[in-house]
Amino acid sequence: MKKPGMFVLLSIICMLYCEEVCAAELDSAVPESVEITLEETEDLQDNDTSVVISVNDISAVQLSVSDISMNNSYNDFKNLKLPSQITQQGNYYFIVDTYNDQVLYASDLWKPINEWRVMDRKFNRPHAIASDGSMYLVVDTDNNRVLCYEYVNGRFQNTQQFDDMGIRPHYILYDAISESFFVWSSETGDMYIIRKRPGNNQLYVKEIRHIYELDGFYVRSFSIEGDEVLFPSGNNGYMIVAEKETLRVKDRYPVPMDISGMAFAKRIGNYYYMTVSTDDKLSHENAKVIRTTDLRSLSEGLYEDVTGYFQEMRIPYYIDRINGSYYMTCHEGKKNVYKFSVVEDRIVDVVTVH
Repeated sequence: MKKPGMFVLLSIICMLYCEEVCAAELDSAVPESVEITLEETEDLQDNDTSVVISVNDISAVQLSVSDISMNNSYNDFKNLKLPSQITQQGNYYFIVDTYNDQVLYASDLWKPINEWRVMDRKFNRPHAIASDGSMYLVVDTDNNRVLCYEYVNGRFQNTQQFDDMGIRPHYILYDAISESFFVWSSETGDMYIIRKRPGNNQLYVKEIRHIYELDGFYVRSFSIEGDEVLFPSGNNGYMIVAEKETLRVKDRYPVPMDISGMAFAKRIGNYYYMTVSTDDKLSHENAKVIRTTDLRSLSEGLYEDVTGYFQEMRIPYYIDRINGSYYMTCHEGKKNVYKFSVVEDRIVDVVTVH
């Protein structure tokens, strides 16, 4: 396990000035289709913990669009299978049905699952979806790509895609302030910044923000908290708070290894809520939902276990906010989706949606 204070950051910084090592760093952080020469180092904004790499505005691959007007098909699976996310994007609710390799959508959150329509089924373990209102981007995790959809001729159609998006892109958010999609490569420490060209829906990768110390660790997601990005702990054994614009690491918060395999972390009210999926060995034995007002307390094992609010919950995953309430997906139990509210830091109105 890598521990805070033991990173070889100074040596990395020094090596970046060496021609051979600089080239190696760039090869590990940039997709195969991207070439950055040493003469282009003015496009690198480097600091002691991260680097921002300009990739010359790489456009998404454009795909054909059918002009036939028809609907997406209905879901024919009776049950969700390890869903990772439930969210509202635009006029629709979406469930990323990870182990059924599909994304579902419906206009009514409470519809039976067999009445939801299938956005697409050509995924390999998708984990998250985000939208700016016209483009809908899905991280196709085990295909290492992002598929982009538009609602055209009565249905969602895959109109663009990005290949070679790191290793196992695991989470995506749309940030309205910067008008950017943030795509997280869960095993390389890379955040891909995707934007839309003015006047049309053509998407492109603007830059890659790379955290050196997360390269090689499995970190499942992130949340944007104002001008900061909060990363849950992975098998690195600590949480990170980084600057949004550069991913420069501002703070590190060690956690016990039995709760290190967090799926998600987010500030709600005065608390940080964390879903623990596994320990550092990927065992689900200690899966739980925890919260604390001070991330520094985690290193001493001091936190509130709030799992008991969610009856029959097995393995919690992502949490999304929809219309003032919160929705949490769960794995391997009888219940897949919980809805709850937080009022003055009290968890209330917990119900099962699916």
